[in-house]
Amino acid sequence: MPTVWAGRRRHLLVILFLLGIFQAIMALVMSFTVDSLLGMPAQVNAGLNAGTAPDGSALDPAAVAEAGTYVPWLQLSVLALTVLSIFGARWGERVVGEDLGQDYVYELRRKLIGTTLAGSGNPSLGVTITRASNDLTSVRNWVSQGLVPLLTSLPLIVVVLGVLAISNWQVGLAVGIPIVLLGLAVPPLAKATFTRARYLRRRRGRMSARIADTVRAGESIQAAGGINRELNALDRDSGKVVNAAVSRARITGLVRASAITAASLATAAVVVLGTLGMIDTAGVASAMTLVGVMSTPLGDLGRVVEYRQNYKAARRIQAPLLAQAEVLRKAEKDREQNWKDVARERSDTDHNGLRIRRMVVQGQRVPLLQAGAGEVIQIRSHDPGRIQPFLVNLLAGQNTAAEPGGEVPGLEMVVDGYDYTRAPGRQRRKLLGHASVRVPLERGTVSRAITYRNPQATDEQTREVIERVGLDRVLEAFPRGEDTRLKNGGQPLTGSQVARLKLGRALLDNPPLLVLDGIDADLDAEGLRLLRAELEAYPGVVLFTSQNPGEMAPGHRVWTVDAP
Repeated sequence: MPTVWAGRRRHLLVILFLLGIFQAIMALVMSFTVDSLLGMPAQVNAGLNAGTAPDGSALDPAAVAEAGTYVPWLQLSVLALTVLSIFGARWGERVVGEDLGQDYVYELRRKLIGTTLAGSGNPSLGVTITRASNDLTSVRNWVSQGLVPLLTSLPLIVVVLGVLAISNWQVGLAVGIPIVLLGLAVPPLAKATFTRARYLRRRRGRMSARIADTVRAGESIQAAGGINRELNALDRDSGKVVNAAVSRARITGLVRASAITAASLATAAVVVLGTLGMIDTAGVASAMTLVGVMSTPLGDLGRVVEYRQNYKAARRIQAPLLAQAEVLRKAEKDREQNWKDVARERSDTDHNGLRIRRMVVQGQRVPLLQAGAGEVIQIRSHDPGRIQPFLVNLLAGQNTAAEPGGEVPGLEMVVDGYDYTRAPGRQRRKLLGHASVRVPLERGTVSRAITYRNPQATDEQTREVIERVGLDRVLEAFPRGEDTRLKNGGQPLTGSQVARLKLGRALLDNPPLLVLDGIDADLDAEGLRLLRAELEAYPGVVLFTSQNPGEMAPGHRVWTVDAP
């Protein structure tokens, strides 16, 4: 996991620690002020109300009436100032703590989703969403509401206990014993919390995965009359989540109750000392003021255990993924730094040509492919399930073993003279264009979607490719034109229009290698005519999959990707 002590978070942590010290100082000032108010000012007003002087002699009634009530404005002003200061410090603590937690989660979320997009995370949509929401919420809660109390509450409690012990060891002992007992009870309770948090997390992940899979299969479920069956299955998973959550709450509730009880016991101990005459009334009020100030931090520390164990349960899964994200980031950075030293060799491919050699998909070799500019090649396999893993490897420029961790030879993939396997992402998008019927569009505007491979494309380039795939008149019908926002896979465009948009994105700037994955299946007759015209005159190499290859690309050749 990334360190919390990094970047601007270091300043936030220092601020939080100083806020804790400041609250401790204000609590002591409040205690001393209360002690002062219950001293001389209280005695004076008691004497005025009784009409007697400190030595017991009677006071002149006229003088008493004229004097009125003695108001110690200085002490009251200090008391009010300390109350407002503690209010401001607690408010600032919450704001800074949330800033700290959000900053940390911001970094984690980027790495976590980056790992998933790179194909190294869990392919389940539900599990991915759980990791990006529930798990990151657990991390944020620990940083903003668990780590923060440790930085602010612990200094306050330590300082207050130290001052109480120095000023009156009996009071310090009475207040300290419940807190020490709480500390001794925390380790076994924390272990139980961790175990139940892990179990709850697994149950939530399974439920999220089921929900995601069920929603995606909704059309099939409805057609088969299986709605009630799926809801019953969801109820079973939901029930297990409920039971796991309640089981965890039994432990976390015990921890929180113990923390609050520790504060209550400290208050009761001070009252007992006052009852036994070990401290005077002013001392009781002063000590109870400090205990009252400590009550909220103690309650916060009770929640720290829960947040910490939830964080540890999430960390067990996230840490390896984040480590993988760091490996991917470093590999991409190395590719960017080394790209300028990669020689361009067209002796094997010529202009816009393609050569693929030593490719391995799930442990099985793929035959050599040598293609020249203008060739249109269908990807075929006797095993239909082999096509998609092959395309994944092709787009990523990588080989995969039959089992994770297995050894594979180095892939040789040369596109227009460039070693595609050594190209960073910014160069790969110039070398390869991809359009797939299986992959939904991202959220955003039409112009963003169609220029996704080249965000620096000019308005003229954007208009040209929109006209090229016949979307110009379609977009004129929308009030916002190219700025129309797409959602849910491409709405409000129709399926055929979405396919054209995907095709336009792949065709932008005529990349040397064009990969089309079943895109013709969603095209209408006019769209299919446009596609055929593009393929007939395309300057680079086209690799495609289709159920009707002859209709899509007459005169194409076939590349069978089965092991030789």
